[in-house]
Formats: sequence, C-alpha cells, structure tokens
Amino acid sequence: MAQGDSTAGLAPAVWQERSLTGDVRMDRAVECAAGLFLKRRIADARMTDVAEAAGVGVATLYRRFSTKTRLALAAGTFLWRRFNERIVALVESDAFLGMSGADRLERMLRLYAEGYVENAGFVLFIDDLDGLLVTEGAPLDAVVAYGREVDSFYLIFADAYQLGLQDGSVAREVDFPVFYRSVAHALMGVAQKLARGEVIPSDDFSAGAQELECIVDMAVRALR
Repeated sequence: MAQGDSTAGLAPAVWQERSLTGDVRMDRAVECAAGLFLKRRIADARMTDVAEAAGVGVATLYRRFSTKTRLALAAGTFLWRRFNERIVALVESDAFLGMSGADRLERMLRLYAEGYVENAGFVLFIDDLDGLLVTEGAPLDAVVAYGREVDSFYLIFADAYQLGLQDGSVAREVDFPVFYRSVAHALMGVAQKLARGEVIPSDDFSAGAQELECIVDMAVRALR
C-alpha cells in the first residue's frame, strides 16, 4: 500500500476548544508531542524534543505528565479526537439520521476503514502506543481518558444496531459488544499490518484498502 503523506489529516493545526489538560501551555505541549510522535515515532521522540517544540521547560513537562508514556497517552487522546471529527460530522448529518440501522452501521464502519487507509501514520502511532502500554503495564487511571476517546462512538453503533432490529434492516441478533469489539479489532489489526508494510512474499498490499472493505462487507452481511 502506498503510504504517501498519510499523517497530513492529523497533523496538529488549531487546538480544539475542548482542553485536554486545563492548561494552555500543556495543551500546546500535547499538540507538539502528537506531531513529533507521528513524524518520528514514540521511541525516537525525546521529552526534551517536545519541550523545545512547545516552548516549555522539560522539568515542567515531567511535572505535568511524569513519564513519556503518560504524555503519549495524552497525545493519543488528542489524535483520536482529530480522527473522530469525520465520524462526528457523519452522525450529526441529516443523511445519517435518515438511514436504516444497518446502513448506519455500514457507513460508520466504512468511514473508519477509509480513515485508517488515509492516516497510516496515526495507525502506526496507535500500534506503538499499544505496545508501550502492554510493556509498561500502564495503570488503569492513566488510560481512562484515552480509552473513552477510542470508544467515543460505541453507543451510536449500539443504537444503530437496535434501530436495525426494530426497522428490520438487521435480521440477525448477536452479542453486540462482542460483535463490535471483533470488527473494531479486525479493522485496526489489518490497518496496522498494512501500515507496517509487506514482510513475507505472500504479502501484497497493492490493493490493501480492499482488505479493510472485505472486513466491513463480512460484518454487514453477518447481520443481514
């Protein structure tokens, strides 16, 4: 899969009104960290690099976040918000509200798949962050805000599923939390594989986006 400038849509630009830290300087630091992590990967971006880019002292950065992992979590929350803007625009549209339950599910899943293809740098960042959190055994309190942003649209997916059962567009009842997690993990897992690049001879990502589309197709057909 051709990568291109895959981080362009997520590169920090104007800070959103909703603050992550309640401190303008630290919000700026999170924004700068996100840009550096996308550009250099988490392992290669130092706290001193973030401090310099944000115009704050490195000691101040450590006092606020204590570790690079906690800063990476804040950056991840910021990047998920940016990524999720396209989903917000969809679910607030009149067109979406006029769809059947099954069509809502399909449209949201396709938008996630499209976003992953367009933002390979973001996908690699999530892969790096997941590995870091597993390795370090990050405490639950450190990942709550991040997890909340990742799961922002779960209730909208669940509502779409219930609507589908009511309007007849969903013909099969499933354990929806399991269904949702399975599809979400499958999409992200394949997206990360595509973003990392071909490894063995049978890896052919010249039509990699179609692999994500295939997962969406299977998920939708499982309900209809």
